[in-house]
Amino acid sequence: MIQTNSQKKYINIMEEMVAKEVNRKMKLLPQKLAKYIKRADVETYALNRLPALYACSQEGWQFQTKKAEKDYQQKIALVVNRAFIAVQRDLLKKSTPLFREETKKASSETQESSKQNLNWHHSRYYRLGCARY
Repeated sequence: MIQTNSQKKYINIMEEMVAKEVNRKMKLLPQKLAKYIKRADVETYALNRLPALYACSQEGWQFQTKKAEKDYQQKIALVVNRAFIAVQRDLLKKSTPLFREETKKASSETQESSKQNLNWHHSRYYRLGCARY
């Protein structure tokens, strides 16, 4: 149900709904494309285009969840689709994560990707060089 968070006393139901829709759509993407999509970019793009539905009690959570499912499910799906399109248009856009854990993960992925690219370009360079002489 609701995860406990000692710092926050309320939640935005729309965040949960958008996260579920993003998860559903991510499973449908080809793996090669999915690994370049930043889930946080998709979710924040969508959330900035949808209304907030806050709750601070179990009853409020249930009410807002039902309201989101009834009134906003189609709009959530549409906005998440648009978010994927917008994020795919700019896959190489530089963005610095707000939280350290994301920064470390992104940094290690970038370094690994750079090594692979350097190795590929290096071997390609020598193959092309050999073919010319």
